[in-house]
Amino acid sequence: MKLTLKDFQEDAVARLVTHLRRAAVEAHDTPQVALLTSPTGSGKTVIMTAAIEQILDGDPENLPDKGATFLWITDQPELNEQTRQKMLKVSRRLGPGELLTIDAGFDEKTLRPGRVYFLNTQKLGKDKLLVSRGDTRNYTIWDTIGNTALERGGHFYVIIDEAHRGMGQSAAAQKEANTIVQKFILGSEGEIPPMPVIVGVTATPDRFERLLSANGGKRTQRPVRVSPEEVRGSGLLKETIHLIHPAKSQPSDLTMLRAAANRWVEYRDRWKRYCDKEGEPIVHPILIVQVQDGTEQVLTRTNLAGVLDAIRDEVGLLPDVAFAHSFQEGTTIKVGEHTLRYLAPSEIDDDPDVQVVFFKTALNTGWDCPRAETMMSFRSAKDATLIAQLVGRMVRTPLARTVGVDEYLNTVALFLPHYERSHLEKVVEHLTSAPPDEMPPTDVAVNDDSVTLGLRGGVSEAKAVLQDLPSYTLPRRHRSSQVRRVLKLARLLARDRLEAGDPVAAARSKIVDVLVSELTDRSEKEAFLAVLEDKAKLIAQIQTWRYAGGLEGGATLELDVSAENIDDLFRQADRRIGSQGIAIAYWSHRVNEDPANLHRGKLEIHALTAIPEVVVRIEDEARDLVTAWLAKHRSAIKEMPESNIDAYNEVRGLAAVPELAERAYPEQTTWRSGHPVRKLHLYADADGAFPATLNSWEAQVLEEELAREDLVAWLRNPPNKPWALCVPYELRGEVRGMYPDLLFVRKVGDHLVVDLIDPHTTSFSDAAAKAKGLADYAAKHSQEFGRIELVIVEARGTIKRLNLVDEAVRKRVQAVRTNEHLEALFSGG
Repeated sequence: MKLTLKDFQEDAVARLVTHLRRAAVEAHDTPQVALLTSPTGSGKTVIMTAAIEQILDGDPENLPDKGATFLWITDQPELNEQTRQKMLKVSRRLGPGELLTIDAGFDEKTLRPGRVYFLNTQKLGKDKLLVSRGDTRNYTIWDTIGNTALERGGHFYVIIDEAHRGMGQSAAAQKEANTIVQKFILGSEGEIPPMPVIVGVTATPDRFERLLSANGGKRTQRPVRVSPEEVRGSGLLKETIHLIHPAKSQPSDLTMLRAAANRWVEYRDRWKRYCDKEGEPIVHPILIVQVQDGTEQVLTRTNLAGVLDAIRDEVGLLPDVAFAHSFQEGTTIKVGEHTLRYLAPSEIDDDPDVQVVFFKTALNTGWDCPRAETMMSFRSAKDATLIAQLVGRMVRTPLARTVGVDEYLNTVALFLPHYERSHLEKVVEHLTSAPPDEMPPTDVAVNDDSVTLGLRGGVSEAKAVLQDLPSYTLPRRHRSSQVRRVLKLARLLARDRLEAGDPVAAARSKIVDVLVSELTDRSEKEAFLAVLEDKAKLIAQIQTWRYAGGLEGGATLELDVSAENIDDLFRQADRRIGSQGIAIAYWSHRVNEDPANLHRGKLEIHALTAIPEVVVRIEDEARDLVTAWLAKHRSAIKEMPESNIDAYNEVRGLAAVPELAERAYPEQTTWRSGHPVRKLHLYADADGAFPATLNSWEAQVLEEELAREDLVAWLRNPPNKPWALCVPYELRGEVRGMYPDLLFVRKVGDHLVVDLIDPHTTSFSDAAAKAKGLADYAAKHSQEFGRIELVIVEARGTIKRLNLVDEAVRKRVQAVRTNEHLEALFSGG
């Protein structure tokens, strides 16, 4: 892959590939179905692409599947092309020669292995060329698919993209049991048998699952589900949707259009400043304008000429090429003195010139445009569902990560001039409760429900001391190879010129040294030599059949393993240690020592990597080198642009245990407004106020701390923000992150001191685990704080504290195993 998968994506790929390999084996006896269920915006195509690559290339435990063949089916040509282009963009393994669209002239006996074929159901109607043999066609597409299924069996994967489409099990739908997609699942007499392995890719699997159950549940089902929470925490989705509508009923559409245009300008200017500062390619946001339907005589009832004039009046003169439409007419149209070119929905994101796009309703299918950050709708309230579905396509982040230093860029804005409050509530309800194929999980703010806060004047020193506090990146659930990790880091260090020489070669050399050392220790041991000998020879059984006596056996034949099969063993060894060129480096070292090691060197590394203790030592060496390099270059990394810091934090996240992360506090942050305000917060509005959302415990603790004369600033530490202070803890064997509620900066003498205070209810199931995690954190970092306190507030209003900077107190909290034990400590037990 050309990109680094998110944690949840790697986990989904691992589970999916495991299912598909088992399905390939068992499909001979029972038809199989694997179902990837993942919310809109989660990168389902990316997950499937990585899974296809892994099946074709193999992994540490499995050889490449040389017979694997993939048929990708959707119900529209645009979806096929969108998927194909996405795969070309993200895959190193799959190029134009492996990603093939089946057209009307296709005529082959079988689909070829190692390739992904794209087919849409619109080409499979009874009157289409693909299903008719004719004078010039040898095979119909049904012949080709059926032949491929018979020849490849479980190694022929039929992928039904958006598998929930058209599969309802109403009475009417049951009568359509022979629809095209169902033919692949159920088979169709005279056309194709049931496909051995089906892969459903969808966000809402209910109807697909009902279809399988309604037909006797004859397929073994292998589900892979990605939760909306995992996607939301990945940085792939915008954090907030702003819905803006007029507070009173009066003509307001062009007023709102001008406001939307100004909001788009704000996004444009902020993205330019951010990208220039960070050294990123400029993100060019798009204003999308939803207009009314037309009539037979009129293209749209919205005055397009007036809309174009209003936009140009607000944002300045833009060339005609900056404007486009996605109306179903599909041709360039004339609007006053200007032309409005047609742009297909799937082409919007990659068009370098477009800045404003007009559409009616049909912009959902085939459209995925992270650049669309502002929308203005001239439509009425009856379109609430359609608008909510559309917004679900707008919330992808342009950089596939959250922007830390300007949170404004983590939002989208939707202007609805024809919606009253009651109508707007329907949109909000749909956005917050719709199924995940229509709307990914994102916060919704209505009009003034949120406010942008800036750093308060005079807090630069307080910000610096807070930003330098130790915070952790949590390890991925799906454990990564430490060899891959160290070489990823080495490439970053080489790119940024932080490490002298060639860090990639240095990392490989370290691992090769481990392998050479292990070879030296084992080269004279009989068990190791026996493995080498065993892999170099192949024992074949000789069976003889006689007419009178039947089958006789017992004799054997010893064969030297061919160079090709030695290469297979060599490639398997390379995959065991991360497929990062380590095996080649070791083999080159051995051949340079003695050319006679040409084949032996390959057998050696296969034998060495089959020993668990050797692999553990390799992983330990790689991890230690990562730790040393990150510590050595920590100061330099902290001064880098945000995108670079994120890349190094990705490396930290590949650790098997939590590791320290670098954070950058934003210049501005977005907060919900309308709550009681407090003074002295690090971030504040123009009046120096902060809208604090606090429970009663937090409010009481805060009032007591605000009364201190030495207080300089305080911070509400927000959960899950990339710049928030994160403390790891363990619950039921899984490492999680907690975000202590309150941080206070005090002036002590001539320097600043930070207090970490966490009002900590003991009623939650994870209370004891979080308390122990904070105590473990204090054991490592207490010298960087004045106080680290767990706090409870009793019914009488008495505040009780456990200061974890105190070693005796800390050790008692570290020994806590239950909530009852924790409560006893607060009571002096």
